[in-house]
Amino acid sequence: MQAGRGECGRLRVAELWATYGAAFANGVIFVVVVFILALWLASIALKDTSVADVFWGLGSAAMAWVFFLTARGAEPRAVLTLVFATLWGVRLGLYIGVRNWGAEDARYARLRRHITDKGQNFVWHSLRAIFAFQGGCMVLCTLPLLVAIAAPAPARLGPAGWAAVVLLSVGLVVETLADWQMARFRARRAVRGEVMDRGLWRYSRHPNYFGEMMVQWGFFLMAADTGWLGLATIVGPLILSYLIMGPMGANLLERRLTKKNPDYEAYIRRTSPFVPWPPKGQAG
Repeated sequence: MQAGRGECGRLRVAELWATYGAAFANGVIFVVVVFILALWLASIALKDTSVADVFWGLGSAAMAWVFFLTARGAEPRAVLTLVFATLWGVRLGLYIGVRNWGAEDARYARLRRHITDKGQNFVWHSLRAIFAFQGGCMVLCTLPLLVAIAAPAPARLGPAGWAAVVLLSVGLVVETLADWQMARFRARRAVRGEVMDRGLWRYSRHPNYFGEMMVQWGFFLMAADTGWLGLATIVGPLILSYLIMGPMGANLLERRLTKKNPDYEAYIRRTSPFVPWPPKGQAG
């Protein structure tokens, strides 16, 4: 009986590998060669490690294309996922690229000074702590894309799939609008320390992150629509949710903003941290 169960287990693993293995392996190769090694070498030449952030969205979109070209699954899920991944990744990459054009992101510049001041080699540190780390995260965070694109069945979208389409559509609009509003504010503000509390930023301190999470959980729902393996890809959005909203994400950003600008503390007290909501005292 145990031998029979073991044989069934091996057959199941072999079946999964036959469906997803080649796409997954090609994705890992892409991440190691392009995102980790080539991008790391480019960052040395440019003296700019923030290229890792620029290529996070572009690299994730490229992963979707790797999956699609290697193991195209059931329609319309495969094409829908590819389209949304491309729109999301290219938009995010272009936005960050334009924002950071001409100078290394201040966070990476601070890290570079910190590591150098400690007498350590920042080049090797960046390979391990930035490019290899983000590359590993990319492999895990694109697992929903892999399953949603390569799954051979079901042929039609179920309730989770349609919910994913709605979540992805709304998330892309929210994230794009929030980024556009912030870029416009930065270009027009009269005082550098002025707090952005207009548009979507009036109702959420991080509407761009809220839109991003809608997108990532939308990809998960698209994968979950295929069955139990899709449900297992929840590790992807969980990791991204922690990285974005955890102690090294939004919390760290807000601590720095509060130190720079006392007015930001009042903004924190009256404004929802994540989910858009009327400011305190103005709900009516």
